[in-house]
Amino acid sequence: MPEEVTIGAVPYLNTRPLVSGLESERGVRVLLKAPSDLGPLLRRGAVDVALVPSIEYFRLAADAPERARSRYGGVADSTDQAPPSRFVALPVAAIGSRGAVGSVRLFGYAEPEQLRRVLLDPASRTSNALVRILLPRRFNVQPHFVLPDAAESPAVAGRPPDAELLIGDRALVAERPGAKWVLDLGEEWDDLVHLPFVYAFWVARADAPLERLIEILTSARDRGLAAREAMAEEAHRTLGLPLASARRYLLKQVRYEFGRKEQDGLRAFHRMAAEEGLAPEGGRLRFPRDRDSARPRRTAT
Repeated sequence: MPEEVTIGAVPYLNTRPLVSGLESERGVRVLLKAPSDLGPLLRRGAVDVALVPSIEYFRLAADAPERARSRYGGVADSTDQAPPSRFVALPVAAIGSRGAVGSVRLFGYAEPEQLRRVLLDPASRTSNALVRILLPRRFNVQPHFVLPDAAESPAVAGRPPDAELLIGDRALVAERPGAKWVLDLGEEWDDLVHLPFVYAFWVARADAPLERLIEILTSARDRGLAAREAMAEEAHRTLGLPLASARRYLLKQVRYEFGRKEQDGLRAFHRMAAEEGLAPEGGRLRFPRDRDSARPRRTAT
């Protein structure tokens, strides 16, 4: 019997094509968590592979001194002393976009040039970093970015935000009648950089059974991409999305490739995030065939 593997993913509509049928795969356990939980789970060894947010991968791939120099707010633990080559990107698939994505949206309640306080989404470190990168470049502003549970003075905490970031399924169906404008961050990135944006991709521990994981995830991807029409119909029933919107989202807006252009877009995001102090400067994309990512495989006990 093959060794059991644990796969971490998120419970969002855009992920369904990548995890299709995994719950019934023999020897596979699936954990569905918020995006911000997956990097820490991978570091602790609670999962063998996870659909890791891009910003979190940069932390995993950097060495400890580089992480310490960054003000990026990842959760430190004992594995921060581990060599960055203990984690590798799997060239199977990603969650990305080239243009508007629909599920990463910033709702503005003040005029863009008057933004002072922007409410972030605690579920997504990548989208939180992306909005920090885009707003100064788009509107020449430097607002205060806060999480919903951040400690603020009562006067500030009781005031509505000037803008609010939403991600995932709730962003797809959100209605904010008081919003004066809405930005799709995928579209804003494309206008700025002219490259795809990668929100998350498969990252594995280097001591995991990589060939088996690649085979499992590739099969799930192929099944899922072929079933997107049915998934759109289900989303129409369960999420209340118009069927045309669900089909457009799964078949056109979300892109699942992880090729050279997507990797170039990922590197551009890393560079900008590092410039803003949101990610360590070090760290590069490492794949299983990279010489320095080789590690002894675990043996079943």
